[in-house]
Amino acid sequence: MNNPNKKIPSSLLIPFRIICYLCGFYFFLMGLFLILFPQMAIKNSGVNHPMILGILRGTGGAVIISLVWYILIALKPLELRFIAFILAFANVLAIVLDLVSVALGEYTLSHSMMDIPIELLSLFTIVIFYYAAHRLKS
Repeated sequence: MNNPNKKIPSSLLIPFRIICYLCGFYFFLMGLFLILFPQMAIKNSGVNHPMILGILRGTGGAVIISLVWYILIALKPLELRFIAFILAFANVLAIVLDLVSVALGEYTLSHSMMDIPIELLSLFTIVIFYYAAHRLKS
C-alpha cells in the first residue's frame, strides 16, 4: 500500500513532527502537573476547595491525552488530519479563553504567557504544514 506521507518532503515533515512531539510533551507535563499538584495551580487564589482540586485533576487527565493526539498526527499527518484540525480548534479556543481570563482580571498576562506561546506554536505549525501539504498536492 502506498504511504501518502512519502509525498511530503522531509524538510516539511521533520520540523512538523518535532514540534508535534514537543507540544505533546508540554501538554503531557501540564496534565501531569494538574493531576499531581492541583493545589499549586490555585495556591494564590485563597481556599483550596476539594471540588476545585478534583476538577483540576480531571482536567489534567484530559490534557494528558493531548500527547496521544500529537503523536498520532506526527506519525500519520495526512491520514489523521481531522485530529490536527481538532487540535487547531482546541488551540484557538484555549488562546481565546486565556485572553478572556486576562481581560476579566482572573489572572495576569504573564500567567497566560506560560500557555499561549505553545498554543500559538501548535496552531501555526498545523496551519502552515497542512497549507503547504495541500499546495504540494495541487
